[in-house]
Amino acid sequence: MNDQIEFNADLPWVEKYRPRTLSEIASQSMTVQTLQKFIEKDSIPHLIFAGPAGTGKTSTAYALIHDVLGTDKILADTILERNASDNVRMDTRDEIKNFVNHTGMFQPKYKFIILDEADLIPKAMQGAFRRIIEMAPSNVKFIFMCNYIENIIDPVLSRCAIFRFFPLPFHFFSKQIDKICENEHIFINDEVKDAIFYISQGDMRQAINLLQMALSLVFEENQSKKRVFLHPDIVYQISGFLPLKTFKEFSTALYQEDIIKVKNILAENPSYSSRGLFRQTLSWILKQKFDKYKKEEIISKIGEFDFRLTLSADPTIQIDGFISELMILLEGIN
Repeated sequence: MNDQIEFNADLPWVEKYRPRTLSEIASQSMTVQTLQKFIEKDSIPHLIFAGPAGTGKTSTAYALIHDVLGTDKILADTILERNASDNVRMDTRDEIKNFVNHTGMFQPKYKFIILDEADLIPKAMQGAFRRIIEMAPSNVKFIFMCNYIENIIDPVLSRCAIFRFFPLPFHFFSKQIDKICENEHIFINDEVKDAIFYISQGDMRQAINLLQMALSLVFEENQSKKRVFLHPDIVYQISGFLPLKTFKEFSTALYQEDIIKVKNILAENPSYSSRGLFRQTLSWILKQKFDKYKKEEIISKIGEFDFRLTLSADPTIQIDGFISELMILLEGIN
């Protein structure tokens, strides 16, 4: 549980607890060790960091720069950061070229260009970056960050050292959460940690934001109390999921083909999201013991309705269709 007397949510914890050096990076041990070797040998290549959101790509990039330059401040003459997906215009390309070719009175040992969401850059523009990389002075290093490395063209891939980032396993996630809670003088139980991990799926940024948001909400409602309790239901609700007990009632009603009860449960929990419900249903289906072909059919249906949401279909209509299809597929299963 959470035993808390004081809570300050002014500073986002994702920034407060962002690793400052490579040695503080959690879980990505092979990547960290290799980057440290690059620093020791004073031979840093252009880099590509690929992996899901919240796995430490940006933190690792800045930790590397900190360890190389001895500062975590963004200096105008040594670091240029751009979100590549939003800045593919000609003037942005010229800005990068000017940064690459600029030589002042005191030339820094290294200059870094960080391009986030590089996999969203059009192929033609990626070709232009390839040429800039080829012509760049030896002290200028590019760091491309992306979710899907398959969208980066081969000429760029071949000029960079590629590092893949993975979602944090529960062990590392739990260790980081415990460290934050200890530093903030708060206590949470294993049920709350399990809820946060289930929702974040190894995305540490989302996990930290979720923890801070939940604690902030609970503290706001209990300012007069010396002891504040954080229940896992709060974590589920603010994330668009049904509380575990409520979802159990929902799944039981599905089995019983009680459409009225199913609709009432959802109506009484308006904070749920369509995607949250799909994820909980998928997790539930995977744990059931019925025929594997039936499971495959249900999972396929969940994917179909989730894809419709991606195409901006009306969530209410999709939920109604999803429930109807699910009841048909569950018919006759005990």
